[in-house]
Amino acid sequence: MANSHESIKIDGAKLETPLTVRQVESHSIFGPLSRHFPCAYLALAGGILSLIADFFATHLPLVQYLGSIIDKLVFFAVPWLMFRMTYRQQAIVGWLAVKLALGITGIILAASGAVASFRGGQADAWPNLFLGLIWIPGVEFIPKIAPHQRYLTLARMALSLPCIYFGIKSGCWHWGY
Repeated sequence: MANSHESIKIDGAKLETPLTVRQVESHSIFGPLSRHFPCAYLALAGGILSLIADFFATHLPLVQYLGSIIDKLVFFAVPWLMFRMTYRQQAIVGWLAVKLALGITGIILAASGAVASFRGGQADAWPNLFLGLIWIPGVEFIPKIAPHQRYLTLARMALSLPCIYFGIKSGCWHWGY
């Protein structure tokens, strides 16, 4: 009888299309990760940090928190499955997750955050709009720009600094104090 670990096979070769390989290999963070370090450890560390942060944020006694921990343990299945992939395939999964998260965040920030700020007459409307538009993925998928996307990331970071500065200066952004 087959071992339960061997019963789940991951065919990560389907992720390695020429587009994804080119995008990941030329990326400033996921390029080195795809060659030297398994991203599954990053996903595992993120899951552990999430459990610790949730424990301190809920202010529940340990017994009650252990009852709700089962919901959070689902996120440990992702690193477990990722360990069955090659380093490049793990980097592609991480890259896709980051692009998806930044895309959703950028769209929400530009569409909902900016519109609500404009309607409310808040001073952070323009920084919200520009931050959302800056971080929506799209330009880096153009084949001529893909090899130079690390410079696009640096430009996005540089353009984000004034938006963050004016968002904080407007008084609408605060850090929960």
